[in-house]
Amino acid sequence: MPDFKLTFQEEVRRLARKEVKAASETLAAQQKTIRELTKRIAVLEKKLVVPTVAKEDKPAETAIPAKSGKARFSPKTIIKFRKKYGISQKGFAALLGVATFTVSHWELGKNRPRATQVAAISALTKLGKRKVAALLAEKAPAEYAALKKASEKKTAKKPSKAKAPKSTPVKA
Repeated sequence: MPDFKLTFQEEVRRLARKEVKAASETLAAQQKTIRELTKRIAVLEKKLVVPTVAKEDKPAETAIPAKSGKARFSPKTIIKFRKKYGISQKGFAALLGVATFTVSHWELGKNRPRATQVAAISALTKLGKRKVAALLAEKAPAEYAALKKASEKKTAKKPSKAKAPKSTPVKA
């Protein structure tokens, strides 16, 4: 009986090794196939030429000339720019083609804009008041109308009350 037990154990070990070897060979073959496919994808992506069509939703890159180079970003920059030109967060967001809450998060320091957006912000801050107003009129007509209305209120002269000179009593 002991011979049967040893023979059975050896047979089980032999079959287990055979199964493990077959499974590992299959795994190695699959890994090799994955590596080859990954390389083919990389080569095809390099050959692929994607046409860059300017979307109407995000025209910030085409409308605002962005210079290559590192531009600094500070939330204070956006706040100062907006106050200087009287632009709301919504209008500023429209100029850059981002959401309003994105601008809010930038100003609060919760998030930082991407490099392309930093370049667009930098280019936007270097534009003059007329160009910014023209861009705003193009991108967000409602915001431009609000800006124009606010500036008209500031420049409109209030009716001044003409003060009459103090009269001195005349002695008779």
